[in-house]
Amino acid sequence: MPILPAEPDLFPEDRWPGGADAPGRWWCLHTKPRQEKATARDLRIWKISYYLPQVVHEDRTPKGRKIRSILPLFPGYVFLRGGETERLTALRGNRLVSVLDVSDQVGFDLDLRQIHRVLGSGLAVIPEPSVAIGSKFRVVNGPLAGLVGSVVRRGKLDRFVAVVRFLGSGATVDLLDWQVEPI
Repeated sequence: MPILPAEPDLFPEDRWPGGADAPGRWWCLHTKPRQEKATARDLRIWKISYYLPQVVHEDRTPKGRKIRSILPLFPGYVFLRGGETERLTALRGNRLVSVLDVSDQVGFDLDLRQIHRVLGSGLAVIPEPSVAIGSKFRVVNGPLAGLVGSVVRRGKLDRFVAVVRFLGSGATVDLLDWQVEPI
């Protein structure tokens, strides 16, 4: 399979889609798994403003060969700038789970601008996981669904622990971010 070129992280590419003078508002598109770049391609074809922050991810194959991928900074999300018509057009693509309303438009625009500036700095950017060390979480997927615990360590896989408070010890298990939700 041929390697596709990186998708542009924003459209239109020559200017920031947000700001006080930009038409419409920000919408957060929650995509189906691994559909962020395809959603961005659709939005570009439909001439709808969007922002898809992406980072370079380097890894190695089991045989030791280096591979380089460009992945979304926020897996499962693309940020659309437009009105109700653009929102409805994006829903036609059959790539979305939902469209989330953004209540604080000014703050959201500022946050996205900061992310854009960080990514454009040329420095190495590491995605920050949604569940921080020490935070409480609930398992939402898999055989442990419904259990409550806390994060004790981060690494290739996240290590979560369920503790018996009376004894001060517990059991750990490796889970992924998508399997848990913060409490």
